[in-house]
Amino acid sequence: MFSITGCTRDKNELNQNSNSRSNKTSQVNSVNTNSSITAKTTEEFTVTTADNKKISGSLYFTEAKKNELQPLVILIHQFNQSRSQWQNSFIDSLLAAGYKAAAFDIRGHGSSDKQNGGLESILSDPDQAPKDITAVTEWAKKQKGIDSSRIAAIGTSVGGNMALYGALNLGIKVSIAVSNGKSTFEAFTGYNELMMGRPYFPKLKNVLLVCGSKDGDHEAGEKWIFENFCEDPKELKVYDSQKHGKFLIEEQSDLEQIMINWLKKYL
Repeated sequence: MFSITGCTRDKNELNQNSNSRSNKTSQVNSVNTNSSITAKTTEEFTVTTADNKKISGSLYFTEAKKNELQPLVILIHQFNQSRSQWQNSFIDSLLAAGYKAAAFDIRGHGSSDKQNGGLESILSDPDQAPKDITAVTEWAKKQKGIDSSRIAAIGTSVGGNMALYGALNLGIKVSIAVSNGKSTFEAFTGYNELMMGRPYFPKLKNVLLVCGSKDGDHEAGEKWIFENFCEDPKELKVYDSQKHGKFLIEEQSDLEQIMINWLKKYL
């Protein structure tokens, strides 16, 4: 069951989890998983960030719709995971719903370049992970078959805060953040208590926040983000769970469809 209220996540994720402006891209290894033209095809890509980090990713699409203009959903993994955290079944569901999907490895993870400093620095350094989502988004907007005005981002934990950063700074239309943390949100976006006293500042909209009520201080953190930095349409779902990020998605059988329904409504 879930309730509508708040949540957050950053370094606490270590308990559940034990790399532009140049936009250089290289397409390799286009793989069709079925002989049918309706099959899912995967194209690997690499982008270069503003600080010269190579970020590896995968673009998924239905072969018959490769060049058809479609909205894109960018999938962003959490700390100590990789793009492979996203289940094939969820990607298949996104394609079936009329979207293309792209997943990438944050610097220091998977096949992407190493981060600057210690791995945990990506949770608090605004000059690292935000550059990764910037490079991927700028690349995506230039790809044939992707509607650059209809890009969404779904992320878990630190990936959720990257999605929110993209919504505020990169023209990402819809953002879904699962178990994202308050301190990382503040670090990436610059939004904090001082912002709340200003007469005007841009707010998040078309945003869905999700967390577990027993996942540390995430409910309080997401509620703070939801109430102070989001405007309609917005929604906050809190599950009676201690699971975090990808593990919450895996535990809650309705959550993938809830996210797809949100995309259908606002993207």
